[in-house]
Amino acid sequence: MADILNLLDSIPDPVVLEKAKKAIACLRRTCALYPLDKIAFSFNGGKDSTVLLHLLRAAVAQQQTTKGSAGTPSGLGGMLSFYFRQKDDFAEVKAFVEGADKEYGLAVQYLSEQDFKKGLCEYLERTGVMAIVLGTRRGDPNAGGQDVFCPSSEGWPAFMRVNPILDWTYHDVWVFLRATRVAYCCLYDHGYTSLGGVGNTLPNNSLRRPDGSYEPAYHLADGRLERVGRVHAAPAKAPAAAMVQAAHGVHAAHPNQGQGQGQGQGQAADSSSGASAGGAEAPLSGGPEGGAAMPVHHDSGEVGAGKGAGVAADTPAAAAARSGGGAQEAVSELTRSAAIVVVGDELLSGKVDDVNARFLCRELRALGWQVLRVVFVPDAVDDIASVVRALAATAEVVITAGGIGPTLDDVTMQGIALAVGQPLVRLPGMVERMAAYFGGETALTPAHLKMAEGPQHADLIDYKLPDGQASKFPILKINNIYVLPGVPSLLVQKWGALKERLRDDALAPFRNATLRLSLTDETTIAPALERVASTHGLDVAVGSYPVDNGIIVTLDSKNTRALQAAVADITELLPGDAVMALERDVDSLQ
Repeated sequence: MADILNLLDSIPDPVVLEKAKKAIACLRRTCALYPLDKIAFSFNGGKDSTVLLHLLRAAVAQQQTTKGSAGTPSGLGGMLSFYFRQKDDFAEVKAFVEGADKEYGLAVQYLSEQDFKKGLCEYLERTGVMAIVLGTRRGDPNAGGQDVFCPSSEGWPAFMRVNPILDWTYHDVWVFLRATRVAYCCLYDHGYTSLGGVGNTLPNNSLRRPDGSYEPAYHLADGRLERVGRVHAAPAKAPAAAMVQAAHGVHAAHPNQGQGQGQGQGQAADSSSGASAGGAEAPLSGGPEGGAAMPVHHDSGEVGAGKGAGVAADTPAAAAARSGGGAQEAVSELTRSAAIVVVGDELLSGKVDDVNARFLCRELRALGWQVLRVVFVPDAVDDIASVVRALAATAEVVITAGGIGPTLDDVTMQGIALAVGQPLVRLPGMVERMAAYFGGETALTPAHLKMAEGPQHADLIDYKLPDGQASKFPILKINNIYVLPGVPSLLVQKWGALKERLRDDALAPFRNATLRLSLTDETTIAPALERVASTHGLDVAVGSYPVDNGIIVTLDSKNTRALQAAVADITELLPGDAVMALERDVDSLQ
């Protein structure tokens, strides 16, 4: 069990690592407050529950190390585990839970009572369990008002809900799972981002490629869209049952579906559906969300890795269901994620105005990429390393700008080398290009040679200048990190080459509509914005920005039909004379 403690050290994001340590401390405190055989782990096969399984293993391992226990006991040190079987569970979820049960010696008790409250009461009465460990997160529908330690609600049997990952985000979960390389549900590799039952869960359309296959869940650029695939209400032209039935034309094509715990077999359920044990609306395992899954994921770290692996394209019925029925063409809302790191003391001191981040954000968005973060860091090796390491684990691509010149304050390469765990070396290919540019190797000074340094396994990307000549200063790529200069004109020049590498025909561009209002009081339009967000929020991002002479309302989407519908709705809801202008696809609100 000590293996999980070693894996924790591989978490690259210090924020996630700190959350993991805090969660483990919470679990160890739980073990101190309650007898181990009176603590139960609600295990239902989802990504959140997968995280929790391994945090529990880490807590038990630490406890045993502290006590100097001999041997390596199986299971969770005496804690109980249970799983509520539901009639519409994914076969993969069941297989994963059973596989994890066997792999880790959990001795899971499988409960078949379909009346959840009755089944829980019987389980607690039979076992005397006093505390239940859950994978609830703040964003879960029934997590409102819960704390890390939270007594069950009135009207339910008495027990303590323990929520160690309550403050974790969607991206925190995936940073943990990918960094520790533990097995998780194979459905997550095929576009599912939040798992319930077969009857109410679809792959996430935000991950859908034009060919009908899906990107893995960890490529979801916007964690707020985690539950897009959960079907709750029936749209007017696409009843929920029809949508699910059509979508599982894809699900039925998954390899090895319903078989044992082999590679790619595990299923996961996320914490939201079962996390609020003791609540009136959500049972402990009302769906797979929050459970753990066994199949080993295939993560090459490359953009678009695993494209189409083992997943058939949607049937026409599925495509129609996703687009609202009828013969409408299915819309790809696939989005890739990027992060930008801007390096320079001069920016943080306010001596220089940044233009690079704004330029890159506009350019990436025009390509259909979503920028998750823009982080400004000083000319400090450790700061650069920490930020780059964390962002490289979250975003598909990280772009750095600045700090790659010949002077003492140019330390970006040192920081990136530290971030990726590679020695900083003098790259032969760079030395060769430098010598050709500056008149031979004998002409190269230490300052020149500093610009030839980079992480040992960096790739050199050559490109042509506007005059057709090959540049002697290639772009450096290290894993998923691209290094650009800080001088704006040089950055724009190199971006021209990088842009073509990031261009993806599968990505639709973001479109927007901008309404300039004569109103000055945002409170007067707040209800209209909430109404539009409630109706179109999964497809359209709604924003409101006060300016000197009024208010600007923005609507952004990759789905042109959804955007048009949102524009129509907001126009109807606003006062008749409020809209002074309606503009399309603007790149600035100024």
